[in-house]
Amino acid sequence: MRPVSIEDTPLIDALSRVISRHGFEAASLRLLSEATGLKRASLYHRFPGGKDEILEAALARAAERFSAMLAPAFAQGDPVERARQVADGIDEYYQGGQESCLIVALSLADEEHQKMAAPCLAAWADAFRTVLVDAGETPKVAAERAQDLVAQIEGALVIASASGDRGPFQRAVGRLPTELTQAA
Repeated sequence: MRPVSIEDTPLIDALSRVISRHGFEAASLRLLSEATGLKRASLYHRFPGGKDEILEAALARAAERFSAMLAPAFAQGDPVERARQVADGIDEYYQGGQESCLIVALSLADEEHQKMAAPCLAAWADAFRTVLVDAGETPKVAAERAQDLVAQIEGALVIASASGDRGPFQRAVGRLPTELTQAA
């Protein structure tokens, strides 16, 4: 019988989902193995550094996906359309609130792992701030509102994960284009 083979991108996406849903500490090699169909030895072969290396790969993949998701915020053109594209990207990334957030999972880990989430949060806030400023908001207010909007979406993801109620996430993402393009 031939061993299971899996390409890097789907492998890392599957590993990321396990860490997002269960947290870094609870993401056992058994769970990681089950999610990918790979034996533990195969996981160690792909990731000799163990769970820390898996997390690094998951974060690199998340950063890549966040960059694509947030790219419209930095494009030229109508801020309203750019805000819609960002909101659509967030909705797709989190599958309408069905997917848990790797950033939330890391925020519950030890201090070293918490720091790993900071670049993703900063990327969100920077993208939101850019659209807000382009829509006429002052830089100072835009920075504060951007953080608040990231917190709303992340909080909605926590609610969706804990309760199964995706409504708060869908409402937060649905309001996002208006929130990003209305000056206070």
